[in-house]
Amino acid sequence: MKKIFRIIPKLPRHIKEQFILYIKWSIFKIAKNWVILNRIHVSIRPWLWKLTGVQIKGKVSIGYDVYYDVGNAKLIIIEDGVWVASRSLIFCHKRILDNYYVGDDYNKLPYQKKEVILKKGCVVGMGAMIMPGVTVGEGAIVGAGSVVTKDVPPWTVVVGNPAKVVKKLEKNMNEL
Repeated sequence: MKKIFRIIPKLPRHIKEQFILYIKWSIFKIAKNWVILNRIHVSIRPWLWKLTGVQIKGKVSIGYDVYYDVGNAKLIIIEDGVWVASRSLIFCHKRILDNYYVGDDYNKLPYQKKEVILKKGCVVGMGAMIMPGVTVGEGAIVGAGSVVTKDVPPWTVVVGNPAKVVKKLEKNMNEL
């Protein structure tokens, strides 16, 4: 492996970028699909995500088969205590449709890249989809299969497509 990284400085910039992206995708595939990672230790999958550029702050739990935007992984910020359930999707880019008209080629539209922030202690339910530019607030719960297109307030439960607030969580009065 060390020999490979010695070769990288000698390659043209665009080839270096593609090579590094290939390595990140390889790590992503391992982190995404290997069920055995859950059996070995729960911190392995987040560690692999960090290698691809995701900013993870603290201890988090990531389920099996979670897809994230590997090419823009540096735009994903995950804080302490977050749980991302299996088969969820986290996107950091989308096409800009402002100048898209009949007869235009969709593939030629430019991309818009935005951060996704998962705040402390939030939960992303199984099969949920988090779109670019979204912040899921502290302690919030995103229901299974929800499509989150706007920020989620802290300590709320959102469900649906598009996700809407269905419950505001209250303080536990028994603990006072």
